Amino acid sequence: MKRLVPVLAAVGLVFAAAPAQAVTADQFVPYVDMTNPGMLDTAVSQHGVKAFTAAFVIGSGCDQIWGDTLPVGNDPATDGAISKAKAAGASVIISSGGAAGEPLAWTCTDQGKIDDGYQKIISSYGVTSLDFDIEGAAIADAAAAARQMTAISHLKAGNPGLTFSLTLPVLPSGLTGDGVNLIKAAHQAGVKVDNVNLMTMDYYAGNQDMGQAAIQATQHTLAQLQSVDSGYGYGNVGITPMIGTNDDNSTFSLDNARTVKSWADSNGIGRLAFWSINRDQSCSAFSPQASPTCSGVSQSPLAFADAFK
Repeated sequence: MKRLVPVLAAVGLVFAAAPAQAVTADQFVPYVDMTNPGMLDTAVSQHGVKAFTAAFVIGSGCDQIWGDTLPVGNDPATDGAISKAKAAGASVIISSGGAAGEPLAWTCTDQGKIDDGYQKIISSYGVTSLDFDIEGAAIADAAAAARQMTAISHLKAGNPGLTFSLTLPVLPSGLTGDGVNLIKAAHQAGVKVDNVNLMTMDYYAGNQDMGQAAIQATQHTLAQLQSVDSGYGYGNVGITPMIGTNDDNSTFSLDNARTVKSWADSNGIGRLAFWSINRDQSCSAFSPQASPTCSGVSQSPLAFADAFK
């Protein structure tokens, strides 16, 4: 996910065509930057957010740390925030990678340690879904992609019901060639990507309707997925915009959110999310650039969560 903080910080299976169903509360899983999860409690307790994506775990050699450098399973602030949200009834997806880091398969070449590292996330937080946000040069690393898919194959065998997502950069025209190659790597490993989550943000293509751009990106991506495996459907696709002001100074507005939510409901999209809960509030002063702590647009607190939920 496009990162804006100065520190490293640590997204349902439908294999056949099915009638479109509205995105449910459990399928709305906005990202939370766990270096600053202060708004998570309010989102869960007062705004009905029933699921979230905790970001980011990153690889450090053959170890894993949260973005604030503390180990997985031994980060009091992050672990406490996740536990509190789960106790209030929210489910969690743990996301690895991001723009400022890479998942373990990209930083470690020992397959056993990669498998064990991902299993530690599952065991430490009691999760049934993992997300892997792959960006930058990492997306073109074929050897790491092969290790990743081998690990996923092993994890699924050892954890019945486990799902995983690949969160990937996208353009209105669809995935990049490297993104398609990741889907092919999964297919070659005998793994189906449960959710291909699209970062519908930061296109650097000038002013455009960011809601319609997200829809176009999703439509084109589905065609690309089906060129690899005809069993993919909209239920295997996620949409994740960056709310408010994007890094390229484009704006994803509340009207865009409502448009995307309506279209997603009508087409049975498997996941809706956004970057990030931490930003779902107005800035205290005019902010001409994207901020890690506010949206840059006029809104009430957690208005984007309300619109998507």
